[in-house]
Amino acid sequence: MAFIEQALLDKVTYGFTGGPTFLTTRVNLLSGIVARNAERSRPLYIFNAPYENIQQVHHDVVIDAYNACLGGLHGFRFKDWADFALTIEVLGTALGGTDETMQLIKTYSFGGTDLVRTIVKPITGTISLFEDAVPLASTVDTTTGIVTFTSTVGKVITATGEFDVPVMFVDDALRFNFANYRTHSIDIDLMEDFTA
Repeated sequence: MAFIEQALLDKVTYGFTGGPTFLTTRVNLLSGIVARNAERSRPLYIFNAPYENIQQVHHDVVIDAYNACLGGLHGFRFKDWADFALTIEVLGTALGGTDETMQLIKTYSFGGTDLVRTIVKPITGTISLFEDAVPLASTVDTTTGIVTFTSTVGKVITATGEFDVPVMFVDDALRFNFANYRTHSIDIDLMEDFTA
């Protein structure tokens, strides 16, 4: 099992579905209360990516990816069209000094409750760091989401940019639908790869 640092074809069509999936156990008590327990501390991202009426060249890209990944064995990058951007995301407060590092994250907030998502597959050339809203020179490891920079003590570090989700094919079979001799269609099920 390995991870291939390549994004799958970004020509999904309308009908794309997917996003975060939690696992919650619910027990109905005699009192009428529903007891709930989270079985995961973070969501699992699951997608259905339709490729409708794609040309032969794109058909070949999907076939190549599927075969090179040995079906669901190896992971790869995929763009979640519903959630792929960091917009002034607060990473933390700088400690100061040389070669300081921080992990890219995205925080989801609602009613005073936060969930922090670790971003491990930023897209090359899209990430910008800021020190108290002033651009900050940095390097980005696009395989881990760790950024390296030099800052002064107490400065708030923020990030903007785009990211992929590490995924794997769910199915062990790939079946195309030939609409006509020029175009092909397929629906691909993908699941987040936590090992990436």
